[in-house]
Amino acid sequence: MDINSTTDIHLAIEQLGLNGNCYALDQSVPPHKIIKWDADNKDPQPTDDELNTAYTAWKNANEYKLKRAEEYPDWSTQLDYIYHNGIDKWKTDIVDPVKAKYPKPS
Repeated sequence: MDINSTTDIHLAIEQLGLNGNCYALDQSVPPHKIIKWDADNKDPQPTDDELNTAYTAWKNANEYKLKRAEEYPDWSTQLDYIYHNGIDKWKTDIVDPVKAKYPKPS
């Protein structure tokens, strides 16, 4: 099996706990592939299936964070809102609705 075109190998390696190893990719953003796995690494190079599975697990565990980040207004807008309305109103008007829309998985 090949690496999926959306699999981020850096995140997959982090998910597998292999980020202490030295490796090189053919490009920094997906789709990419490992072109060098250092011979001195303490761990063997993960298979394409392991990388795909690990990235899917990472994405499932962290997708809510990405969606929340896309939904929140930029920081300057949020700080302006806090200045004019207070932190409690910011929390109830801006933060809580986004967290309710994209809850953290159990």
